[in-house]
Amino acid sequence: MSNTDLSRRGLLKTSFLGAAAAGATSFGLSGQAQAAAPKAAEYDAVILGAGPAGLIAAITAHDAGARVVVLEKRDRPDGNAIFALGSVCGWGTRHQKEQGIEDTAEAFYAMMMDISKQMGDKALNRTYTDNISAGIDWLESDIGVKFGKIRPMPYPRLGRTCRVVGDGITGGAALVQALLKAAKKRGIEIKYQHKAIELLHDDLFAVTGVKAATPDGIVTINAKAGVCIATGGFSANPEMVDRYIGGWATRMVLRGSKSTTGENISLTMPLFTKFVNMDQFHSGPIVGATHVNPADVLNSGYGVQVNTSGDRFMDENNTYVIKARTTGQMTLDNMAWVIVDSDCSVLDKVIPKYDRLNSPYGKADTIEALCKQVNLPAAKVAKVVKAYNDALAAGKLGDMNPPCTYKKPHPVAKAPFYAIPFQGGMTATFGGPLINVKAEIQNLDGKSIPGLYAVGNAAGGIFFHNYAGGAQLGAATVFGRIAGNELAARAKKIQH
Repeated sequence: MSNTDLSRRGLLKTSFLGAAAAGATSFGLSGQAQAAAPKAAEYDAVILGAGPAGLIAAITAHDAGARVVVLEKRDRPDGNAIFALGSVCGWGTRHQKEQGIEDTAEAFYAMMMDISKQMGDKALNRTYTDNISAGIDWLESDIGVKFGKIRPMPYPRLGRTCRVVGDGITGGAALVQALLKAAKKRGIEIKYQHKAIELLHDDLFAVTGVKAATPDGIVTINAKAGVCIATGGFSANPEMVDRYIGGWATRMVLRGSKSTTGENISLTMPLFTKFVNMDQFHSGPIVGATHVNPADVLNSGYGVQVNTSGDRFMDENNTYVIKARTTGQMTLDNMAWVIVDSDCSVLDKVIPKYDRLNSPYGKADTIEALCKQVNLPAAKVAKVVKAYNDALAAGKLGDMNPPCTYKKPHPVAKAPFYAIPFQGGMTATFGGPLINVKAEIQNLDGKSIPGLYAVGNAAGGIFFHNYAGGAQLGAATVFGRIAGNELAARAKKIQH
């Protein structure tokens, strides 16, 4: 994360909330209680969640002729997107063509499957591949989203990520603001403080609407064509994290929204839904107290990593994603340090972030003095650093326990030395109700549940193990548009 990306955590709350308040005012909030909703309102489609996936589904359904309402349980949009850098991963875009970046559908699809260790649903990833270029074009032409120039990046992003221009807020927050503006322009209703608590259905489990809790009581909202769930995952629900991933994961720091509490699971489970990839999630390093992100130093190829006891416990050559996950899994206190020397190539990026956010770290001329600053066992860590340096000199880093597989290792030898702390953080869960290429939720009999759709992080099947940066917003775009069109088509069919 670059210095300009600090808004992802600390600056976001002030910048986005002001913009969100303006958006909320346009939907009749303006800090006052909303009027009571009709006890049995009627729409063609109900969308749950005012994040990118939900808003995209709502706008698409509206433009295809459906009467739509969006229900948001908070008093403003509050999903993971507002914390995101705001990249959309795709191929075949005008941006690639204008910058002379060559790419193909097959190369992109192969990348998506490779990142998921071939465990992502093939049909869903093919659908993503085939529709993402049109989706990015639509965000620009129909929604007015502004993308910056594609930056060259390592695999898998390469020249594939179109980053939303944030103008002082995160790109993800800017994307939500653009979608709110587009929804307002179309007259789409967004009902805030409407938390869906139950899906309504007929005797054959075809979904016909929702019950929602509001400040004025429980309301019923009927949906002729059905309901699209865009509530995100369950990373902020400790009970679900414990149940599906493990107790250790509940001790990870939440890197995203506190509102992603698993309605994609709790609402759909009574309908005999098939859930997939429930133990899968994206992780990243973070310091919980300050929300500083040390990913740069963890990906730098420098340093030795130790836990609170002063022991090495993983291969330092792991990516920052694996380091964060392993720290959460293998340390009881979810705490680790990377010990580097002054030759570390990214200190000019990392240390200023810690300083600006008043996030403590250690700096000293000896390893022993360094450890005393951060309360690490000095003798043990000094021994670990010496063992690492000796193994490096002898060409035997691979014989260490655990082995270190740095491709271009560097010694930890030049003072001053730094001890940079971090914790494992959970960004988003990948598991949820399995969808098909029409964004229809599947049941345990392998059939679509009539009138029930899921998009964004509420849907399961697309991601496994990891994802290419920008692919989550990409999937929200692709399947949000698909769900919107499907809902509109179903509404027309029912009316006729």
